[in-house]
Amino acid sequence: MAFKRITAPSIKELFLSQMEGMILSGELKPGDRLPTERELADTMGISKTIVHEGIRELARIGFLDVVSRKGVYVADYTSTGNLDTLLAIVRNQGGVLDTKMLISLLDTRVYLECPALRALCRQQNPEHIRRLEALQEEVKKAISLEAATFAAALFAYRKAVVSLSGNCVSPFIMNAFFTPSVSAWTDYCEYIGRRQTYEVLARTTEYIRNGDAEGAVRLFTGCIEKYKGYLTALRE
Repeated sequence: MAFKRITAPSIKELFLSQMEGMILSGELKPGDRLPTERELADTMGISKTIVHEGIRELARIGFLDVVSRKGVYVADYTSTGNLDTLLAIVRNQGGVLDTKMLISLLDTRVYLECPALRALCRQQNPEHIRRLEALQEEVKKAISLEAATFAAALFAYRKAVVSLSGNCVSPFIMNAFFTPSVSAWTDYCEYIGRRQTYEVLARTTEYIRNGDAEGAVRLFTGCIEKYKGYLTALRE
């Protein structure tokens, strides 16, 4: 068995982490002009090459705007950002989303999973149903296990709903948010209860088996709205 050498973060990674943190905390605001690359390198005690590469990476992610012959500015990442920007925000929050971001993630799940549920109900593919039944059984087995294990089993079932529907992009989006999703599922199960959460999955499988798309969607969106209401009440 070969074990890989453990290494510390590179200087570039540390530079990116500090810059992302300053932008996300509001210490650097949209429209702020950064010092020159040389000034940043001298101030931070790193090479100009690291600063140059880091700025290009931050621009690619959507945090910075490099304007030719004018300088580098902090971008409004809410409008210029992409999936990498969102992942950077999640990483900066330690993989745990704040309430506003979590509610937005729940809304995104509705956009991803409702069409998937309709597609599965329309297809009524026996192989797909057997796969969901197997994953449902894994959730049942995990009811008495630690919270993270149960949440991961739930995530696997919900991801299968999306991937089995035939959409080849949605599973990647779900995978990108595995860590915060498991954290959210853990919190959800504490609120709803593990047994009831499992029963929702069992009913979902039954709806798909019977081709009842509206029933499956109504059940799913009802759970999402109930959890969003709980999160909103906590924030208030």
